[in-house]
Amino acid sequence: MPTVLEVKKPKSFAELLDVIETFQGNSQASWYRGSSDKIHKLRPSLYRHSAKNSIQDISLMETQLTTRFVQRSLPFLDRTLTNDWDKLFLMQHYGVPTRLLDWTENPFVAIYFALNGGESKKADACVWMCEPIVWNQAALAHISFKGGVLDESSQVVRTYAPGTVFNEIPMLPVMIYGTYNSPRIVAQRGGFALFGQGTDPMEKVFSEQNFPSKALVKIEISKDHVDAIRASLFRKGFTESVVFPDLDGLAKEIRREFGF
Repeated sequence: MPTVLEVKKPKSFAELLDVIETFQGNSQASWYRGSSDKIHKLRPSLYRHSAKNSIQDISLMETQLTTRFVQRSLPFLDRTLTNDWDKLFLMQHYGVPTRLLDWTENPFVAIYFALNGGESKKADACVWMCEPIVWNQAALAHISFKGGVLDESSQVVRTYAPGTVFNEIPMLPVMIYGTYNSPRIVAQRGGFALFGQGTDPMEKVFSEQNFPSKALVKIEISKDHVDAIRASLFRKGFTESVVFPDLDGLAKEIRREFGF
């Protein structure tokens, strides 16, 4: 039988923290992802094209996007792109569609993005919680993987490398550390799900592949509670300039404080 996704529905900031604390207490590691709408799927931007969704189209788009980015980014870079992984993480940083899906080790970062730091919400938000070690061991069970979170130097990750022929890439997404190539990713304690051939979102993989129940948990935050929980987050000092440690973040924070 498919694994049933556990869904938590806290009604306050304190209840939300209790849910996270319980998850952390039962996990070797814990990663988080915030979404401003609970219906959004755990699927990377490259796999969300409105018209091109076959694996052949996705493979071609990845090649074309990378080529275009490398060709046209050179005048704006103050360093040389060292390898294909460097290109991939830099593309993700600037919002170019890739096979990467952002996660964070910091639950407050995920809460911030879920609640969006903006005006009153019109949709229920959510925070996803993942145990990346359990996830990887389940996703790589076919090779009896017993390790933890991966990185670009891992032998397993090399089979997912940019430039690899798509039909030779494994099916299921794995959880990896990326290159900390900006102050923002350092502040946001970023990690990534690296997708392979499979186009199914992570929650469908989790259910249909019978992953352990603690590999993925969903927290839904009703739109009725978003304003109060967001206000509690800001009162704790977790504001825009913390998530975005630059002038953009400071400007966002000042605009909100003055009611713009």
